[in-house]
Amino acid sequence: MDTRLLFAVVKHSEMQAGHATLYCFYDLLQWSFGQLASGIYPATDHAGVPFGPGHHPQRARLAGQPLARGPHGNLLGAWCELRGDWEFLRDALNLTHSYGPGERICHLCRATRTPGPLHYCDFSREALERQRGTMVGPYCTGPNRWESNAPISPLCKVAGFSVWRCMFDMMHTLDLGVLQRCVPAALQGLLGLPLGQSRRAAERSLWVGAQKEKRLLAATADYKARARRAGVPVSSQVRRIANRWVAGRFPIISMEQAKAAALRAMVPWIAERAEERRGSSRAALLRARVLSGFAAMDQVYRGQGRFMDSDAAEAAKEHCLDALQALAELQGLFPDGPWRLQPKAHALVHLACDAALGNPRVAHCYQDEDFVGRIKELYCSCHGRTAPRRALQRYALGAALQLTARQELLAGRRAPRAPPLKGGPLAQQAAGPSGHGIKRGRGRPPKQVVKRPKGRPRKPVG
Repeated sequence: MDTRLLFAVVKHSEMQAGHATLYCFYDLLQWSFGQLASGIYPATDHAGVPFGPGHHPQRARLAGQPLARGPHGNLLGAWCELRGDWEFLRDALNLTHSYGPGERICHLCRATRTPGPLHYCDFSREALERQRGTMVGPYCTGPNRWESNAPISPLCKVAGFSVWRCMFDMMHTLDLGVLQRCVPAALQGLLGLPLGQSRRAAERSLWVGAQKEKRLLAATADYKARARRAGVPVSSQVRRIANRWVAGRFPIISMEQAKAAALRAMVPWIAERAEERRGSSRAALLRARVLSGFAAMDQVYRGQGRFMDSDAAEAAKEHCLDALQALAELQGLFPDGPWRLQPKAHALVHLACDAALGNPRVAHCYQDEDFVGRIKELYCSCHGRTAPRRALQRYALGAALQLTARQELLAGRRAPRAPPLKGGPLAQQAAGPSGHGIKRGRGRPPKQVVKRPKGRPRKPVG
């Protein structure tokens, strides 16, 4: 819980329509970032009210002092980037150029929705140069990038803000985006199922079984065996390849059926199986190019640190573009399914082209999503009326305890904690060196159970 900072908690049912509620939080966040950039404690709050004896006296005593000191002077805060799902970026910044009904679908380039020289489904080198181009003139500074009927987001007023650093997230773009459709589409063909709306003739199944259920079980066993050999943790594996994964004209794996980490771990396995059918047909060749390209791109990212060298970034870009070009050709060959090219594929291009600025497999939202899940559990454990304030208080207590324990551990004043016993602190205190003791957390001794024979004793015979 101490790897992320919780800023606010609000009930969704209490939020006003539009951006009124969110903008109140964004105003305060923008003011906080401004104080971090100045490097000194503020003398007034975000509304301009000065601190004093009757208004936050403890903050009034700190006004004007440095926020933090380093070995070479005072430390300042700097805005780095805004990264998240496409929907979050659109709502947080009021973007007009997004994946909505408009013609322009991207705030980072000039890609369009309708086919043409700037179509987002064209992944050739020439198309990328036309889409990205030289961003000058009103496109960079004018209001056409933002919603005309809504106020400018307070996040755009953060010191050092740049729209070019408002980037997509790898987890939402690839793992919970492109792979959610590519993996089940490939499974449909490898399982020998009829494809598309026209129910085209199926290829021979890669796994033995007369019925579809038996082939699904065989595919699951094959996947589990490969995951064990590769050392994939059980928490990152899917339980089984379900029938609903490969059902319908355009099959899709929802987030409830498989998490992002599980889909990411499946790609190397299904890429190997697609390579076995690579030469059987043109569609099989393109399918192998799609999955092998994504697997190779991910392997390059995993072998690099926070900042990639130019050769590795270029290699990952080549793998990504090759996979997306094959995916676009598959959609052209089979317009009635199962392959579908969605706008998130265009966001994946930006991640590959800008990988030199930061490895997308290192700067991602996996830990943020886990943190939100923990805060949700903390929130649900509170009373509904006082949940927002109480959840913040419990989070502050938990984070402070973890930070204190870490500081004591680093200072050598504390031994590493053993896993807590069930039953609460009283049970831990009563437990001896062997770990046995009072198992009930109320401090009461265990009840002594006297076993009595069931029924009446039998009378001797004779």
